[in-house]
Amino acid sequence: MLIYSWAIFTLCSCAFQDGMASSTSNKVKKPIIGGRHFIIGTIHISPYIIIEHVGTRISHVNGHVHKIIEWMAERFDFTFEYVEPLDGAYGAFVNGSWNGLVGSLIRGEIDMVATALSITYPRSKYVDFTVAFSDDPISLLIPYPRLDTTISGIVKPFQYEVWIGIILSLLIVAVALWLISRFQLNINPQSFHGETGLFPHFWFLFRVVANPNGVINFTLATRLVVATWCLMAVVFVNSYTGILVSYLMAPKFLPLITTVQSLADSREVSIAVAKHTSVEAALFAATSGPLAKIGAHLRAHPENRLTSLENVEDKVFYDRKAFAHEETTLIVRISNDLKSSQQCRLAIAKEPLFPDLHAVALPKSSPLTSIFNYEIEWLRQMGLLNYWRTSFLPKPNRCSVPVSSLRSTPNQRLTLNYLSSAFLLYFVGVAISIWTFVFELISRKYRNFMQMKDEAKK
Repeated sequence: MLIYSWAIFTLCSCAFQDGMASSTSNKVKKPIIGGRHFIIGTIHISPYIIIEHVGTRISHVNGHVHKIIEWMAERFDFTFEYVEPLDGAYGAFVNGSWNGLVGSLIRGEIDMVATALSITYPRSKYVDFTVAFSDDPISLLIPYPRLDTTISGIVKPFQYEVWIGIILSLLIVAVALWLISRFQLNINPQSFHGETGLFPHFWFLFRVVANPNGVINFTLATRLVVATWCLMAVVFVNSYTGILVSYLMAPKFLPLITTVQSLADSREVSIAVAKHTSVEAALFAATSGPLAKIGAHLRAHPENRLTSLENVEDKVFYDRKAFAHEETTLIVRISNDLKSSQQCRLAIAKEPLFPDLHAVALPKSSPLTSIFNYEIEWLRQMGLLNYWRTSFLPKPNRCSVPVSSLRSTPNQRLTLNYLSSAFLLYFVGVAISIWTFVFELISRKYRNFMQMKDEAKK
């Protein structure tokens, strides 16, 4: 009972102190914020800021960053309006000055920046950043993983080293049987009834694996070798069959890019970024590792520095680009592309390019910075930041399934694509048979011709 009373007293004391602190804080904050009208610079980037236009005028704004500003305005009794930068840039140091939203904030044209503005060291020297309201890594939007081709499916169950070992063992056992047979024939030719040729032994061993119904005469000495081979063939055939069935029923999906290093080494996929963004600046500033290699490639291909993100999904899908952007934004783009194309064309690479934090930007040494810091932390502890963020994200769909868990559906039927390797092997066999048949015909006619020529001479 004493502990219970002490807990109630502690909670009431904390609530009273917090209420007094909040009341005192509001008295300080109200003269600074209350009644003011703020011009807020922003850029459309769903789900952070979602802007609708009527002509060139902003008609409606939504998104989880807007919810933060809206909550602040209601709490501290200020009004605001959004403006967009004329150049559409977030802010980069170009030709000795800052452009975009950061430039407008430095020049005093706007009061703050509220969008998915990344916290970077160069920007922090000219503007104040609040505590981060979002931890959203820069990820890679890539073409959707393609189904692994089955044209070589007949050899996929085993690695190439295993196939080489099987072929070598086949040759070695055939040679061993041939040598044993020749040795027994030389020792006791009267009682020997086995095969002495190398090819019959090789052909029998091959048929044990491919079609075990061949018959050949073996001596007692060679039966142990053949029995050992047959046991190995049973293990090999059953393993091969089981793995082949699982491969056909659960095919693999092969992403073009999985890691940052694979992007740096890829000759098929190249990086694409929005121009004058923190992503571009980070890649250009890298001096070592895969990021430096990616940045060098980006410098060599300026066409991949996109001035507009319109139809960026088509660029990724058709031109084989890896578009670097905030991961939540890429999730929205994948969902919208699925709705428009009715197919999974895009995916997100497994490994992000690098981490990224977003915050509200204010003028340097602004008295609002500490106020916004306190409120954003309070919103985070209350769970509102996460709630607003998830409320603007699309629902999971079939395109958002992790690449590592992609499998064919249970009711998916086998198509000719799954049997392509078998048909390839069949047609190769038919081609070899036809070629052998034609060669034998030509050889036979040639022998007949030479025989008739010899008889004519006689």
